[in-house]
Amino acid sequence: MKYVIFDFNGTIIDDVDVGVECINELCREYLDRGPVFKEEYLHVFTFPVKDYYERIGFDFDVQDWNEVASRWVELYRERKEEIHLYPGVEEILKKNRLSGNKNILLSASRKDILETQLEELGIRSLFDEVWGISDIYASSKIPLIRTFMEGKDPEDCLFIGDTLHDLDVAGSAGIRCVLVAKGHQAKDVLEAYCEDVVDDIREVEI
Repeated sequence: MKYVIFDFNGTIIDDVDVGVECINELCREYLDRGPVFKEEYLHVFTFPVKDYYERIGFDFDVQDWNEVASRWVELYRERKEEIHLYPGVEEILKKNRLSGNKNILLSASRKDILETQLEELGIRSLFDEVWGISDIYASSKIPLIRTFMEGKDPEDCLFIGDTLHDLDVAGSAGIRCVLVAKGHQAKDVLEAYCEDVVDDIREVEI
């Protein structure tokens, strides 16, 4: 193994409850509906995230997508103190380094926000490369993985994520993918499409 590629939200950091709270604040501000409970969230969340917003009732012929997305980022950053690493993440990153592997972060978050979060969490130095997108709309990571993989052998890579989009991203590059069922999609959703699902990132064999 040479490259271990990690998703960020829901894989490295536990921000699911914060995500639910932020979407419920948006529902209060923009929609006439009750709260999105966590179980519903885990079954409707998807990529691109604009589709997920539409699943819970947003109509972007009525609401302004740019405004809603910017408001979500604002609410999310206000709760940064509530976001923590999953247990075992730091140890895995250090173990990979000692084994001669490279830790790669690949996220649908905007790169500058991602870099700031990594510094705040004290783990930026544990990643050899950080790949993020250029906007706040969390549409797709497939262009990122294709660029990253130029000149690399898929057999030398492992992708660790928490959503079916991560499975699609890895599949688009021919990379083995393990999904951790602690993040933004329910375990039954993941298992319907992925054969390699674990309950805890510490169970991943690298």
